[in-house]
Amino acid sequence: KQKNKYLTMKLATSMRVTEARGYTESRNTIAYDYVVFFEKLGHLLVLIPNNTKNLSLYLKNFDIGGIVLTGGNNVNPKLYNGKNELEGVYCERDKIEAQLLYYGLQKDLPVLSICRGFHFCNVYFGGQISHQVPNHVNVSHKLISNNLLLNEKITNTYHNQGIKKHDLASDLEAIAFSEDGIVEAFHHRNHRILGLQWHPERQNKDFDIELI
Repeated sequence: KQKNKYLTMKLATSMRVTEARGYTESRNTIAYDYVVFFEKLGHLLVLIPNNTKNLSLYLKNFDIGGIVLTGGNNVNPKLYNGKNELEGVYCERDKIEAQLLYYGLQKDLPVLSICRGFHFCNVYFGGQISHQVPNHVNVSHKLISNNLLLNEKITNTYHNQGIKKHDLASDLEAIAFSEDGIVEAFHHRNHRILGLQWHPERQNKDFDIELI
């Protein structure tokens, strides 16, 4: 009965902003892997455009049961250190994800934040992001954790930014680290929020499925 409670949950899902070559318009996109992974878990993704002015209608009409903040793009540095020093920053995405996260908190919904979503969630609660973290782009890492489900598991990394222990927001608690001390997973101390630095939908391992 407990499992069935969460089957076919509709998840409001953020999307990446991309600029296709040869075209002048920005596009909302999502990797196929997300759809395959969450449908395997029994959930349906409701894709939220970054430029919508009608977010409340999406959330109301689709009976949203959870939030997924996906990867891709950079969080605007102005939100955490006052500097604009990165490419691939889209303010409209930061704004829509802030609204999604706020909605999840108000409704006490489960929130899963992945890679960029992991960074954004930390910034939302007052944390920082470290730039140019060495040996974390296209490198697999072993997790160090007190959680037996996570400890010594191998995960992927696709970002040269990361969250060090001193970067982590006080409302968040680290539950897994890489061997060089970068936070790889956290949860919120009071809300149902799980953050993962890696992409579970790309590696699609049994422990990812059990964890989520």
